[in-house]
Amino acid sequence: MNKRIIICGPTCSGKNYLKNKLINQGFNPDVSYTTRKPRTGENRGVDYHFVSKAKFLEMIEEGRLYEYTQYGEDHYGSGIKEFYKNDVFIKETDGIKKLNKEDRQSSFIIYLNTPKEIRVIRMIERGWDQEQIDKRLKEDNEKFKDFKDFDIEITYFT
Repeated sequence: MNKRIIICGPTCSGKNYLKNKLINQGFNPDVSYTTRKPRTGENRGVDYHFVSKAKFLEMIEEGRLYEYTQYGEDHYGSGIKEFYKNDVFIKETDGIKKLNKEDRQSSFIIYLNTPKEIRVIRMIERGWDQEQIDKRLKEDNEKFKDFKDFDIEITYFT
């Protein structure tokens, strides 16, 4: 049985930072699929597989994704092959809900509950405007308000 670490948290909570620390310790990262545009410094095939919405929907129809979700206008998902091959993942709450019982039992979920004030500073550093920040905070509040399916919670993360 493949053991995996799943990192979950709201926008700008430190998910990629923790993922990179685990990679540096020899863990194999998942590279998820997304329809969003690459951010400055992100590399195709390293940070994400950036695909069109049509391609993403085709992958769903062909059954090539283990789980997928929509966040705002963008879609995110993990390939089935990648899910069973790799051991470090970043997932949204919707993706965690789609884990089957056996896969959930072999997963260790870390919830990064970084304070809103720190996350807002990080969003500003990314160049987001106030409308983008407000929209994402509202979406995060909805996604995480009743989230309890984790094994450990880290309430501050640098």
